[in-house]
Amino acid sequence: MDFQQDVNRIVILALKNYENAPMYKRSQENRLKAVGNIYFLFSDYELKYIGQRQLKGIKTRLDQHLYGKSYSVDKNNVQNGTISKWDKVKHEIDHGKEISFKVIHVKPDTLRTTIELELIEKLKPIWNIHGK
Repeated sequence: MDFQQDVNRIVILALKNYENAPMYKRSQENRLKAVGNIYFLFSDYELKYIGQRQLKGIKTRLDQHLYGKSYSVDKNNVQNGTISKWDKVKHEIDHGKEISFKVIHVKPDTLRTTIELELIEKLKPIWNIHGK
């Protein structure tokens, strides 16, 4: 079975949603407004990173990227997830850059990883370096 045409159609819709999504400046108040499962990080309005998380975990994941947890940890403080982009975000902030983000919601949630990977391939953000 080949679903590429269907994926391409969904990616086009996701790109439209991305383009029309509000841009939020880095703040706790704006982080709390985040509703979606694919997020986009910007430095001085230049796209730097695309990530995904289940809808219920998006605020926690943005918190890791925007406010300084370097990785997900469990209750014993053991890494249990992917490394965040806090080091890159902090570097940008330290150099006077403004950090902002967008969020979109892909339904069903189970498609979020596929659509994230397709968006990374199309938009090529510099911080999305898989396997390195």
